[in-house]
Amino acid sequence: MHRSIFIILFSILILSSNTVFAEKLCPNCEKYFDDSIKFCPDDGFKLSDVLKSNGVKIEFKSLPEGAKIILDDTPLRKTKIDLKTGRTYKVEIDADGYKKSLFLISPQENNNIVIEPFLSPLSPEEKRNKKINAIANEQYGDMIEIKSGAYSLGSNRGNLDEKPVRRYETHGFWIDRTEVTCAQYKKFLEDVEKHGHKWCHPNESKNKDHTPYHTYAWALKFSWVGGQPPHGMDDFPVVLVDWFDAYAYAKWAGKRLPTENEWEVAARGLGASEYPWGNNFSIDRCNVGESPMAVGSFPKGATPSGILDMAGNVCEWTTTAYDPNPANAYNFSGKYGLPIVKGGSWDDNAKGCRSSARDNKRSPYHRSTTVGFRCVSDHSPDLLTPGR
Repeated sequence: MHRSIFIILFSILILSSNTVFAEKLCPNCEKYFDDSIKFCPDDGFKLSDVLKSNGVKIEFKSLPEGAKIILDDTPLRKTKIDLKTGRTYKVEIDADGYKKSLFLISPQENNNIVIEPFLSPLSPEEKRNKKINAIANEQYGDMIEIKSGAYSLGSNRGNLDEKPVRRYETHGFWIDRTEVTCAQYKKFLEDVEKHGHKWCHPNESKNKDHTPYHTYAWALKFSWVGGQPPHGMDDFPVVLVDWFDAYAYAKWAGKRLPTENEWEVAARGLGASEYPWGNNFSIDRCNVGESPMAVGSFPKGATPSGILDMAGNVCEWTTTAYDPNPANAYNFSGKYGLPIVKGGSWDDNAKGCRSSARDNKRSPYHRSTTVGFRCVSDHSPDLLTPGR
């Protein structure tokens, strides 16, 4: 991202003043107190020493609404601040619709400064990319912890391949709160373009194109052009991705695809209900309609632990290869078998959206507007860094 760098000295606008500063400052509420006070009376934070002289008051004016000021990598909560003289400060201003502005200020003794920075407007494409990055950054670490324990899977009331009810024990894991979005997937495609196919499955075709697309007319609305997701779908679940695409993204994100058992544990929880929210189907709790929707559009359909869209919207790839007996299902190697998808999609009915339902009709090379994915991790999302 382009950054303009300026050296801003006290000559920007100087207001004559000899400011006398208090000797103690609260690092939390930024209030000043007498030197005799050691802790902030308002919030209990330990007060820090402040020079009693040689200080300068800096004020930022004419900033766009919601603009953020970052001083030496620390966000500021107000536009008037007191700085010490004799040193240089790095200032960054970030505002929606504008390029980030980075500059330096060097306060001079006994002079106050008013700064009215010029911010360059973003182009339409830059605005969109900034929005996409914000969505992606917010969602990467948005995961829900599934506790270790014993869970009941399957159903004696479902299809034959869901029977019998079985017991499954897990050591615990983390799962994405929502399906992987177009915004997140775009960051993956950018890294593949820069660094190659280092995250890909060993059995995928050489130099595979991971761009979501399909040549059929019904898929054009969801196909990507020029490495960009369809307009208006940045926070929609990415579709038109096959199993190998999903695998590569998960590895790039520092995560992995869930097994069928892990996916079902996350969807049902300890209650083992038919649907993530209970035993009765409701069109008010999931997307079964005409097309995918933005992730999280049905908060009432969340699991007890807060996971969204585990029924409807798009069904999701797992790493489990199908076997009529779920107890005999095995890990898909990328060569033999059909990976199971779970959860039902916008094009399914109540039966297909049940948490124990098993969709085994998808080739690993299959790309559809009804299939997406989410990831799991054996580690806290705080420890994950995409692209490593």
